[in-house]
Amino acid sequence: MIAITIKVIAEIANAHQGNPELLQALIREAATSHADAVKFQWFKYDHLATPDYPWYQAYQDLFIPESVWERALQIAKNLGLEVWIDVLDDWAIHLLEKHQKWIDGLKVPSTILQSLDFPERLSRFKKPLLIGVGGWNDEEIDSLLPEIRQCFKHPLILQHGFQGYPTRIQDATLARIPFLKKRYGLPVGFADHTDGSNPLALDLPVYAYFAGATVIEKHITMDRAQKGYDYYSSLEPQEFATMVQKLKTAETAMGRETVTDAQRAYLQDAVRVVASRNIARGELISREKVAFKRCTDKNGFMPREFGDRLPAVASQRFGKDQAITAAYMRKPVVAIAVICRLKSTRLPKKALRPIHGVSAIKRCLLNCLAASHVDQVVLATSDLPQDKELERIDMEGRITVLRGDAENVARRMEQVAASIQADVILRVTGDNPAVSPEILDLLIESHLQGGFDFSTPTENHAIGTGGDVITVEALKRLLNQPKPLTHTEYLSAYFLNNPTLFSVNKVELPPEFQYPQWRLTLDEPKDLQLFERLYRGLDVGYEPLYFSRIRSYLIANPAIRSINADVRIKYKSDGSLVKEIQRATKLNPSSIT
Repeated sequence: MIAITIKVIAEIANAHQGNPELLQALIREAATSHADAVKFQWFKYDHLATPDYPWYQAYQDLFIPESVWERALQIAKNLGLEVWIDVLDDWAIHLLEKHQKWIDGLKVPSTILQSLDFPERLSRFKKPLLIGVGGWNDEEIDSLLPEIRQCFKHPLILQHGFQGYPTRIQDATLARIPFLKKRYGLPVGFADHTDGSNPLALDLPVYAYFAGATVIEKHITMDRAQKGYDYYSSLEPQEFATMVQKLKTAETAMGRETVTDAQRAYLQDAVRVVASRNIARGELISREKVAFKRCTDKNGFMPREFGDRLPAVASQRFGKDQAITAAYMRKPVVAIAVICRLKSTRLPKKALRPIHGVSAIKRCLLNCLAASHVDQVVLATSDLPQDKELERIDMEGRITVLRGDAENVARRMEQVAASIQADVILRVTGDNPAVSPEILDLLIESHLQGGFDFSTPTENHAIGTGGDVITVEALKRLLNQPKPLTHTEYLSAYFLNNPTLFSVNKVELPPEFQYPQWRLTLDEPKDLQLFERLYRGLDVGYEPLYFSRIRSYLIANPAIRSINADVRIKYKSDGSLVKEIQRATKLNPSSIT
């Protein structure tokens, strides 16, 4: 944003007392006082008032002929001053027509604002216009301003303030400056007529500037003690210079709306985001892994800036107390590895079995593709000949197929991650044709927010609707430990059974997903029968099926959800297998680096 500049106009008005030499002296003093402009009042007595008007004789005494004004204009411009004119009558308009090349701006005082033809007559001079609005009510300004705007296409400035004898402090009402500015969307100036002998006369213009005034108009006189016309609200030259200096200082202090270099430099010692412990390359960075401290690395994130960059993954190792910088953290790439083989005995080639016209594995993949926080979906099968048939599934190019380690699921998932440079990988089994996109998104969000190694839903949900979320860096740590990995089809057990080695996040899903009595996985003929009834009943084509629809349908059709209610989960019901998995998946804490 540009700085708010101030224009100071030295109002000579009638301080010349009708004396051409005094007029010229006041112009020179205005320049010496560093005013930006002078303002003259142009009028002729018999054009301004009727002979019976009480001030008619005074207007005659104060009258300055055209030839004198021409010389005054030349002096002002030679001194680098702008010239503004108070237009009081049609004689003034006559002078404008002859000398407009010397004029920088015009003013219509509030006392003649309602002269019906003035705005239209002044518009042809194509000069900025100060509109005196002192004393007019808002409703009256509301009525007058549209007419002025309609005929006057050049800059308009509302001028607050009025000529008192002198103006009392309580009548300054500086609060109207921001009010007028907001109400009419125009710049606002302030014409100050405070008693020149009052010390506040030097400061009130400053207050007006800070209230939003962009033009300050103030009377100037050679010697207030001599009195004469307009002396009471005028400043003497030295006083005027002091006021101008105060305003220029205020302008400097106001500055710009943007932060200065010095202000920004002060924050070099503000707290930065540093690692509260060692963070490995590839590890998720979370709020729980950082602290806010002063440090020497000024490239480190400030706390709020850091929060806006999460979730993130470390692209280098951070030691404890090392600043977290933008150069070494990035948005994590999230992938789903759909683990699938064709070796099932209870339901041979179950992944290829059609469910309402679409194979079970494609149903699973369609739902995985519907998860909004996932960058890539990979069908991860084995490199054995019997699984080659799965290689032909490409889902119109929306997924890739990787054939990897036949027995070690963890190794196969690492191969998937390496092939697409994933940082976080979800394990979804291909025998879950109703895996929930909503649940997968909830798990990913929770995992990224906490920066965990492993996230999984609690058992309080329907089997077959969730998945496991694993940070690839943690998966690599698991694979690098010396103990041979067996039973990797139960990969989650390696993380759940080693909480001192891996940060584990058990996610309690919202109530709308908590149906642990439902079995939505494909392993038995009854499971296939349930899915066929479910997908056919909902008439789901080649598209994802969200859990919200499944929930409504199964609640309304208890007979369908009971089709496979008596089927048991082997690894939970076989006690010897459970013990074997527990024994095989417990690791030695000192063996993992």
